[in-house]
Amino acid sequence: MIRSAALAFAAALVAAGAASAQVVARGVQDGLLALGAKGSPSVAFVRGSTLVVATRSAKGRWVQAKAASVAAGSSVMAFETGKAGPVVLVENADARTLLLVRRRSVGWQTVRLAGVRRGSMRLGWPGLALDERGLPAVGFTRWNGATLNSQLLLVRLDAKGRVRSVPITAEGFPKSLVPPPAEPVFVGGRVHVIESYGYRGVLGTFEWYPDKRTWTGLGLDSGVGDFPVGPLFAGLSPSGVLHATWTESLSYFGTSPVTLVARSREASSHFVLDRALTTGLALPTTGPEVAANEWVDPRELGLSGKGNLWAGTIVHGKSTVELDGWLAGLALAPRGGRDVLLGGSAGLRWFRSPRRLVTRVSIEATDEGSSVVLNGRVRGVAKGTVTLYRERSGERRRAIGRAALSGGAFSFSDRPTVRPLLYRAVYVDPASGIPYAALLREPIS
Repeated sequence: MIRSAALAFAAALVAAGAASAQVVARGVQDGLLALGAKGSPSVAFVRGSTLVVATRSAKGRWVQAKAASVAAGSSVMAFETGKAGPVVLVENADARTLLLVRRRSVGWQTVRLAGVRRGSMRLGWPGLALDERGLPAVGFTRWNGATLNSQLLLVRLDAKGRVRSVPITAEGFPKSLVPPPAEPVFVGGRVHVIESYGYRGVLGTFEWYPDKRTWTGLGLDSGVGDFPVGPLFAGLSPSGVLHATWTESLSYFGTSPVTLVARSREASSHFVLDRALTTGLALPTTGPEVAANEWVDPRELGLSGKGNLWAGTIVHGKSTVELDGWLAGLALAPRGGRDVLLGGSAGLRWFRSPRRLVTRVSIEATDEGSSVVLNGRVRGVAKGTVTLYRERSGERRRAIGRAALSGGAFSFSDRPTVRPLLYRAVYVDPASGIPYAALLREPIS
């Protein structure tokens, strides 16, 4: 699975500590975040062969519930909390079995939504949406790796747990080089399903909506490229505009951009990042915020092996905010706040900011031969300190010192013992504990 592969790389990150940061699960590198109606956060993750849902209590403690037994290597694909409680989608490592797990009045219920046995058959990345009663709607595809044919399906569960599956596409449409990801969205009380695919150098994304006794596809985006990568996120803004975001591979250009679509009467799309894995979408009144993880490949450092260096990034319009760690989740908190879930080798950590994240850290490096001079700035912060790190792919990073802020600016001199390498500057907000950061993109050789 793409999520599992990405998280193996994320293990190289060691996040800066903060007294106000809350650790949800130690030793767990990835999970998904969801907020209840009153803003109480929950995190779903897999530990070994157990699906765990952790919820923050009124006393500020995280209470873990063992929701279901799952196959080892399974991943949480989608997570929402509604009036009926938490709902989780879990997919096996081989992408052949899809489970829905939800909280009931007594205990937890596990429903097997889909399973394929044929060697070339796989399931696409599924999406989950809850109606006003908290009942789930799930969109996903069945994909044949031999023929590249796919079928998009919508599955609904009622209050009694009865499953109703509706085929949206037929006859193998659309063909795709990978299993197409899907995401359901409630629009005017009806379910629409967003689907993205890639075939023979063409990328396309449809919004499927019920039309009498059939389904009609509205084109949201198309272009030249390879295929979608990872999940697709979508939702309605407070003004009723549909937004969708995902990552797509453009190997010809050597990029994997994050696309953001807005559709009211007509659809428009643009790239918000050149190369990143998309992990979330928040839709406040101020405009869409996309959560993703940019990376630096070991080959860019002249190194072999695995172990990307990751930079969690939140995009809002033309503004980007970088965080220190794998950005696993972003959600709208009460009274205009933001909840953030960071993953990595330090475990899953939850943060809450009373407002939109706007703090930006910058860093520049000047190679003077035997030494490297680091200069940067933390915008909007006059005093404090930043921690500087040396980083190399596949290795545990090393803190080399702290620099005091003077009018928001900092300077530091280092004498590195190994090259090539990158530097990262981390500023921990004293109120929220959120680690804002800046990772150099060009290596010091």
